[in-house]
Amino acid sequence: MKIKTKDNFELTISYHKTDKAKGVIIFAHGITVDKDNEGIFVRADKKLQTVGFSTLRFDFRGHGQSQGQSEKDVTIANELCDLGAIIDFVRKDKYMFIGLAGASFGGSIAALFAGQHPSLIQKLFLANPVLDYEKGFLKPTTPWAKKSFEDVFDRIDREGFIAIGSRKFKVGRKLFEEMSIYHPYETLKAYTNPLFIVHGDKDNKVAFQDTYKCFQNLPNKQKHFEKIEGSEHGFHEKPFETQVTKMIVNFFTKDYS
Repeated sequence: MKIKTKDNFELTISYHKTDKAKGVIIFAHGITVDKDNEGIFVRADKKLQTVGFSTLRFDFRGHGQSQGQSEKDVTIANELCDLGAIIDFVRKDKYMFIGLAGASFGGSIAALFAGQHPSLIQKLFLANPVLDYEKGFLKPTTPWAKKSFEDVFDRIDREGFIAIGSRKFKVGRKLFEEMSIYHPYETLKAYTNPLFIVHGDKDNKVAFQDTYKCFQNLPNKQKHFEKIEGSEHGFHEKPFETQVTKMIVNFFTKDYS
């Protein structure tokens, strides 16, 4: 299924509409991957459908089957526009409850959106999120990020892009320039509805301590944090994927059982 954004980009979505749904849960994937590559979200999607929720996974522009070229179209502003289009789409079905889950870089976009529109999102789940762009990308704190983004602007000037990770996903200068403008952690302070953050303490891409420090300083009185001992970024291995999938389902179904 396809939908259009306000700036006329075509996004591919996987929307499962449940009769008499308790609400809808939207999943925002990380950078370099797509809606079908986040194992925790694919598994949680199916489980949430079985307990009465509608679900929607989608590809951000420049990812998966959605329109766009990653080098020029993958930016923070554009991903916020994409998520806005998704929220507008599900609001047409008049759900009383909208839950949002974001992973990694998608977690930063989800945090920004929820902070900018706190009344639209009833529950927010963030998995190994990037809450501080400076520590994640501009002045990175993990060995992987230092290797990937060291001298980022000089490298972009030479090569025209940065290739991220094993997928060699190409992104351009504007994405990094925006990181001095957008501040997920600061924006998230405006969000007061239930918030759940989970992070692996062996994460080699987004530092556990960076995320936990942000969490501790959030004023949200309905916040919760879970540390997954031994897990690296993404929770791809067993038993971590199963653990986090259960956390997602339990978080969104609480008060609905």
